[in-house]
Amino acid sequence: MLRAAEGAVFGDITRASPIVVRLDGSPETGPATLSAEDFPGACYMFWSTYQRKRDAILPGQTCQMQFHSRAWDFPDVQVGGEAISVERSFHYAASALWLLLRLGGVGARVRRGGGVLRAAELPAGWPESVPSPVSRATEPDRLAAELADGLKAIRRSVPWQTSAPATVSSFDVLHPDVSQIFVADRTFPTWWEALDWSGRQLQEFRRSHVSDAGTIAELLTRGRMTVRRIQRAILGLPMVFFFKSMFEELTAKGVPDRDARRRASATVAPQRGLGRASPLIVRVVPLACEPQQYAVTMQLFRSRFLPDPQISVKPQDRSVRPVSVDAPENHLLIDAWFDFVREEGTRLTPVEMV
Repeated sequence: MLRAAEGAVFGDITRASPIVVRLDGSPETGPATLSAEDFPGACYMFWSTYQRKRDAILPGQTCQMQFHSRAWDFPDVQVGGEAISVERSFHYAASALWLLLRLGGVGARVRRGGGVLRAAELPAGWPESVPSPVSRATEPDRLAAELADGLKAIRRSVPWQTSAPATVSSFDVLHPDVSQIFVADRTFPTWWEALDWSGRQLQEFRRSHVSDAGTIAELLTRGRMTVRRIQRAILGLPMVFFFKSMFEELTAKGVPDRDARRRASATVAPQRGLGRASPLIVRVVPLACEPQQYAVTMQLFRSRFLPDPQISVKPQDRSVRPVSVDAPENHLLIDAWFDFVREEGTRLTPVEMV
């Protein structure tokens, strides 16, 4: 039913979408000019962009979006007992846009604080049944309440049953049984400082779970692993391990830098495909106050991590054979992350979804 509804609204191989989206404007792009000394947490969150000096749309850029239905008639599509007309398609597309603006984003680092979009003003002709995409929240608690009210309004406008999935789904589902949203009770004067705080917290948390690193080091030095599950993989794949102490020990013995780096490195990756995004989403959200302040939201979707029960540990040294280990079977490590943030002194306000 979900695919049929998606096709009715956004089009599929049998018909075009009755909804048109146009973007106007040329946001400024460029490499992120970050200082690892001033913003180590931000560099950690954006490590791939930062290390490779990739271009990105810079914070604070604007563009205009035109969002409307087509002028000619489209036949209704029957989905789950509802006739999805052009008018209903516009409603559902507006709801999807609200979710993108308030809970999602775009781009390669969207789950690590980047790619957040913000509506500057209420669009003309916005459906009355869909919450306003413009945030009026001036503090974290109000942001949590605003998100909760918006989710409830969208849920009420959908005629289909909204019970939790009977089995673990392969895609993200917004339901309190299989997802959580928290707003951190902190504000920051700049986007970079909010991102930096988030990165410092996540980096410190990952450092406190060193057992996985020891397991990978055992494979590189002894050619075997005693632990059969890499728990940190739940934070996203691929994961690259580089052991600086091992590298320095090898170079001190006269091993060339290139060979030493290869022997001190390994990658944890899915057995199929290139990667798996983290089910943890960290967003930096501007608040509607003067002077400008920013908040941080954290979201967890408890969907199926991978289609395969195992993942691969691949040493860069080809003389060491890759090893298959069990993939994470739950999200307990991310639950521990939420507890870690609380223990560090930050209250997390839950966003109610029912």
